[in-house]
Amino acid sequence: MRRTYSILIIALVLALLCSCAETGLFSGGSSSSPSEAESASPTDIAGEAVSPSPSQASSAVDNEARFDLFLAFLSENYQELSDAFYNGISGVGFIDLDIDGGVEMLVFDAGASAAMGLQFFDIIDGKVECVSANMEDVGKALGGEHMSKVIVNANYFDDFRLMQDKASGKKFFIVQSGNGAADFSYSELVRFGNDGGVLTLESLMYKYEEYDIDSGSVKSENFKIAGKDADKTEYEAAFSSFFAGAEDLGYVAMGAFLWENSDFDAGLDGLLAMADKAQMLYYANSYLIT
Repeated sequence: MRRTYSILIIALVLALLCSCAETGLFSGGSSSSPSEAESASPTDIAGEAVSPSPSQASSAVDNEARFDLFLAFLSENYQELSDAFYNGISGVGFIDLDIDGGVEMLVFDAGASAAMGLQFFDIIDGKVECVSANMEDVGKALGGEHMSKVIVNANYFDDFRLMQDKASGKKFFIVQSGNGAADFSYSELVRFGNDGGVLTLESLMYKYEEYDIDSGSVKSENFKIAGKDADKTEYEAAFSSFFAGAEDLGYVAMGAFLWENSDFDAGLDGLLAMADKAQMLYYANSYLIT
């Protein structure tokens, strides 16, 4: 009887161990092949590592402290900023472009041709640093080792669109950067990300055209996908595939422009007033990001 009881106990323990192993409690992870949702999607053009979605953020970010740092930066570095922008700062806004919980600061320059240029500022090791600059002098004066080679030209803050990958559920921001004149135009799809806590910009697709000024016809075209040369068919297929694989979540990014309010004069007080309004506008719909 005792022997039979012992055998029953051993059999029960073995059954439990087998059951736990099947559910992964004792294994280092599943050995099955990745699901479709885990595999590379059309929105991951360069196959970059997928960073956590907002709901997976590891810790809360104190945006009040970040706003204080950005405003202090504008005050303390106003003359250097003004010189680098050639007295042409036209807009200020705040967006959490890398969706890590902490806002970044966007500053529009006065622009040229068909669009205005943007400068992006992040907070790195407690200090404000420019990480992408359309104006070279701004990058030289206020940038550092994290400066991106990718620049952005746009017209409005709502050019920055919050997307969600339909397969993985990952959220990310993009902007369709572009500019042009009578003899040329370019368009570049830029995706924002995060590397080591620093905002990054990645060129997904690029299109450049030259025109005959007299007739307006296209003289030449150049296409790139993830920085590599591509033909028109490849570009159009990648472009269509990207937007078929992602949903626009309808988030409306907002900021303040110099011409919107008579209180926004061209001096420091006007710049800080724009930044104050931009901070208020960020809080108006920031909950939609997460």
